[in-house]
Amino acid sequence: MKISKKENVLRIFGSFNLYYFGLILLVASLPLSPYLTSVAQFILAGNWILENKFKSRFKHILQNKSILIFLLIFFVHIIGLIYTSDFKYAFHDIKIKLPLLLLPIIIGTSQKLNYKQLKILLLFFVAATTVSTLISTSVLLGLINYKVTDIREISIFISHIRFSLLINIAVFSLVYYFFFSKTNKKEKVIYLILIIWLALFLFILQSITGIIVFFIVGFVVAIGIFIKLKNKKIKKVLITLLIITPILLLALFTKFVIDFYDVDKVNPDTIDQYTKLGNKYKHDFNNKIIENGHYVYLYVSEKEMRPEWNKISKINYDSLDNKNQKIRNTITRYLTSKEYRKDAEGVKELTKKDIKHIEDGYANYIYKNKISLSSRIYKIIWQIDVQFKKGNPSGHSVTQRFEYLKASFGIIKDNFLVGIGTGDLKTAFAEQYNKMNSPLSQRWRLRAHNQFVTFFVTFGLIGFLIIIFAMIYPIFHEKKFKNYFFMIFLIIVLLSMLNEDTLETQAGVTFFTYFYSLFLFGYNRKEFKK
Repeated sequence: MKISKKENVLRIFGSFNLYYFGLILLVASLPLSPYLTSVAQFILAGNWILENKFKSRFKHILQNKSILIFLLIFFVHIIGLIYTSDFKYAFHDIKIKLPLLLLPIIIGTSQKLNYKQLKILLLFFVAATTVSTLISTSVLLGLINYKVTDIREISIFISHIRFSLLINIAVFSLVYYFFFSKTNKKEKVIYLILIIWLALFLFILQSITGIIVFFIVGFVVAIGIFIKLKNKKIKKVLITLLIITPILLLALFTKFVIDFYDVDKVNPDTIDQYTKLGNKYKHDFNNKIIENGHYVYLYVSEKEMRPEWNKISKINYDSLDNKNQKIRNTITRYLTSKEYRKDAEGVKELTKKDIKHIEDGYANYIYKNKISLSSRIYKIIWQIDVQFKKGNPSGHSVTQRFEYLKASFGIIKDNFLVGIGTGDLKTAFAEQYNKMNSPLSQRWRLRAHNQFVTFFVTFGLIGFLIIIFAMIYPIFHEKKFKNYFFMIFLIIVLLSMLNEDTLETQAGVTFFTYFYSLFLFGYNRKEFKK
């Protein structure tokens, strides 16, 4: 019997094989290529249409409460169009949120994966994530010519925070196959090497969000391993680690704080008033900002720093450094961090490397060690200290979030029940920052950086509750609260939403919706081997 061209196309493209290929391409492209992420979704959508099973699938959707309720997240955004004013941004936002509509329907109504298929898919994801970490490492080592001024910029395909979340999913997927499944020794050795490398890279990347997520999820998984273990000696070792690790981390952080506040004692009555060249120092005793235990605004002579700096650098003293910060402030802080006075003698002490680091925007010599996590922790403590001392949080990734939340709560107060609508976030935040006379510069007047707060700002109490219900209800309806993969993903994504607008970018929406749909609807739990 002769097969028509149309039937041949449907056989090739409208098939489970192409669907499975689309799933693998999508998950592998998440850490590597935003373009291929879009291509993979087109493949999945096109295949779904070509399979021509609309009647049965529509019936399946109507009978599946979990899919219908999860789709409420997207439809809340549609309802938000009714009372928005900025339709250009609103439709842009709807376009970004399309995966919330498409992926649950496609994955939820397609043939479920079995154990082997899910494992292969996750291993492709691990492989792609590992390749991305190796590319980032090559950027860090200078093997790839890509200019970075901050260690976190080595993540060249997606944001460092999103990348750290993907790494966590990869790590704990491998942990499952290492501890909880029947795997041969050779595979386990490979998995262990990958777990160690990916965990190590998290610390190289210095994403505090990713590191915190790693420890929290690791603690939860360790408890699960402890429960399943039968060897009493190993259980004792594990419970010891579970107790000691948080204590050690707390002790380490406490030491950082104590060292930070080990500050010079200065007597205003006996402090030197003049430089070696005879110029009068400016001492601002009211400004308590410190660098490495030294007050930044003591022993300052701009009269001497300006000409001396202009002799040794192409960037003028009254210009901006490579991070668009006033270089005079960078110079002052950097000199302080090295315990040099802010005068001609201090500037003359700078080496060529010091000059380059100042030009690149490093305000403390300890920041030049790109792979030092301690410098990142120091920077966070410094930002919090500046915040308490009423400094300007602009450009400080941690403390400017306090201003974001302050602005968010101001908007919520005026739009409590239904929010501001799908398209008015940018306008509402701009107006609120002006209203509260925020110290943030225009460049840093951003949105909430907390997905839950963003939902509340946009859709008010009513929309917020609907979205939270739409996220949580399917978990219980599908009885996935004891499912390893889904719960690991859920913990990771919920923690990220506390610190990021996870669903406000195409990459974030796709990451969330893909794994939510895959782990909730996408594989057959009955065939899943433990």
